[in-house]
Amino acid sequence: MKKISYLAIVAVVISIASCSTADQKVPQMAADFCNCFSKMERDLSEVTKSIVAKASLAENPELSIQNAVLALNEEEQVAIAGEMESFSQMDDENSEVGSCIKNVEKKYDKAYTFNQDKFAQKVIKELESKQGCDFTASLLKLGLKMEKKSKK
Repeated sequence: MKKISYLAIVAVVISIASCSTADQKVPQMAADFCNCFSKMERDLSEVTKSIVAKASLAENPELSIQNAVLALNEEEQVAIAGEMESFSQMDDENSEVGSCIKNVEKKYDKAYTFNQDKFAQKVIKELESKQGCDFTASLLKLGLKMEKKSKK
């Protein structure tokens, strides 16, 4: 299975995170990110969304995903692999979600904070408080964990 790229969201949040005006923009930024992922979320099965949510909370997200997929029957594994392949669209600026992420990045390119991790946590908390944005929050948490793990 192709390695899933969650770093696109993290890169966007971190790239727009460096001065005090960022905190004021968290609610709108979270809403914009949530909007970017709403269609993707609608196209995913509950199984895939559950796998992402559980992996976002796991100590080892990649192992969590691997174990969850292996626990499925072969037919479900094929379906889930196809759905997870759609996550690569986040890196493609020509895709709907990739274009949306790029537009959000442009919109908030002047809003920065020096504590990137704290800022990302604020965005996650805001996403979790918004109805219908749990999936986006899970993707962001997962991306942050995978980024930290890759830096070790």
